[in-house]
Amino acid sequence: MRKLSKMRPSPAMVVAVIALVVALAGTAYAAQTINGGSIKKQTIGGGKLKKKTLTGFQVNTNKLGTVPFAKVATHTFWAVVHNPPSPGNAALARASGPNIAAVEGGGAVTVTFPFNVTGCADVAARNNAGTAVPNAGYAQTNSSAANPNGIEVRTKDKDGNNEDADFHLIVICP
Repeated sequence: MRKLSKMRPSPAMVVAVIALVVALAGTAYAAQTINGGSIKKQTIGGGKLKKKTLTGFQVNTNKLGTVPFAKVATHTFWAVVHNPPSPGNAALARASGPNIAAVEGGGAVTVTFPFNVTGCADVAARNNAGTAVPNAGYAQTNSSAANPNGIEVRTKDKDGNNEDADFHLIVICP
């Protein structure tokens, strides 16, 4: 009888074993019954998500709001200018964003952007605003002395003489 009483677990051991069995059973039940479909929307905060787990499919872009210049990669802006022969008739055909304008005067077309472009790189090339093949020649760019938001473009023929012509302008800012 004495031997049997030594092998019998203490009440504390019985309670500990019962608690262990209940804990393991609860974990097993949760693992089988809780999945992504059972989580209610709006119940997990963004801080609880692992990095790089959301893709564009899960993000509602309509709720993000407007991002300035979102369509423009790395602060790149462009303008296509229609500049037929005769002074003062240059017009913007299309551009990368709103508030870009083109005005002809003083032998050049000044393309104005909605921000300071003095620290930006700019390149222009003769090309038609429509579908016709452009005449041979080139375009020269300068920062506008009168407006820090403007780039002056002068178009030349193949011999280097001033000639009104359509052109494309690209401005890349840091």
